[in-house]
Amino acid sequence: MIRRFLDATFFLVFAALLSFGCTKTLQPLIPEEVEEPEPTPTDGLNELNYRGGLPNFFNKIKAGKEVTVAYLGGSITQIGNGWRDMTYNWLDSSFPDATFRQIEASIGGTGSDLGVFRMDEDVLSHNPDLVFVEFATNDHNATAEQIYRSMEGIVRKTWVKYPETDICFVYTMRESNIPALNSRLYQPSAVAMEKIAEHYNIPSIHMGVPVFRLLNADKLVFSGKPAEHPGKMVFTLDGVHPRSVESHKIYAGAVFRGLSIMKNFTAQLPHLQVAAFREDNWEGAQAIPLSEIAVKDGWELLAPTDPVSRPFVRFMPQIYKAATPGASFTIKFNGRVLGFYDLLGPSTSIIDVYIDGRRVTDLVRFDAACTSYRMSSFLYRELPPGDHVVKFVVTGKPIDKLGIFARAGVVITDTSKYSENSWFVSKVFFIGKQLN
Repeated sequence: MIRRFLDATFFLVFAALLSFGCTKTLQPLIPEEVEEPEPTPTDGLNELNYRGGLPNFFNKIKAGKEVTVAYLGGSITQIGNGWRDMTYNWLDSSFPDATFRQIEASIGGTGSDLGVFRMDEDVLSHNPDLVFVEFATNDHNATAEQIYRSMEGIVRKTWVKYPETDICFVYTMRESNIPALNSRLYQPSAVAMEKIAEHYNIPSIHMGVPVFRLLNADKLVFSGKPAEHPGKMVFTLDGVHPRSVESHKIYAGAVFRGLSIMKNFTAQLPHLQVAAFREDNWEGAQAIPLSEIAVKDGWELLAPTDPVSRPFVRFMPQIYKAATPGASFTIKFNGRVLGFYDLLGPSTSIIDVYIDGRRVTDLVRFDAACTSYRMSSFLYRELPPGDHVVKFVVTGKPIDKLGIFARAGVVITDTSKYSENSWFVSKVFFIGKQLN
């Protein structure tokens, strides 16, 4: 029922990966620059699942119009100089008569369940013509039912507002997916996403397929130390994140090839709202600022220039801080799903949760990656249907923060910034109806 989006191990690795560059714009690549062995007749794995293609997107390109490309996903999409920038630059150079605009809407360590709550503000507010959705890796622990609900919500939200916006699912891979690919199957998260793609006739591209083929051709080591594998590309250091620009070129190459095929079908074809794959899908996911919660005591709105809030203002325009024990907020709503969008970091603490007057749990909003602040979130997924009153309270209870770091092997030299026990909240999530 409960899932934390941000994993401590992930963030320690991700911080190191960011060092390979987030600002410089790459020169556009062309598909021929990406080495890939020819698929054998017995391969059985589709790199591209064409389905309905991207007719509206390429129709606007053919007409020389401005087109907006949005990228929604996790860290593999977020990182600069990676497959996202490469594919965007390829589009920009391949179709010089059109004008391109990129919307980068990815957050490291997050899955489709947060993505569906972010869609309205972070993606759809920009009126995209094409939305790439990349969550297969971060959804690896989600059940198929959870993936169906959130991915279908992303699709239906998009087409209710913009029926001519095209969508493309893209799948990355982690080392633990190799056995599935050896069995000529996508990994379970991608299999679940394919059910939604098939239902709505959405194209998909598995960027891990060419990686798998290079691995089978003995030209690539999936994870390891480069010095121990001379003459071969080491794709990741941690079994998940492409370690270099060269690694990202393999992912990008799959997208180049898919787009090169799909560009030949152009039409103005509004996407029809077919019957839902699941009636309990998350199309109704809402994210409301904490400022719109009627009952909140002991909260301070941080300035956009505040050192804590400044790095996050693009996705969290308003961040409230509560540092006093007993500070709380209460929401009344009718529905089954409720959560929040917050920050974890050096000064975050323990939260008590009361549902319909009963204390149900305490949430520790701190982990071994809290040497700095980062965006996070939390969801109650299966509340009983009906009206609910939910209260979140800052407890001020002490946490053995240094012990958490020590057990994870994290060395802390300045302990002063960990003494405070506070909470930072931006938005409240729910599916249903807010009550007065």
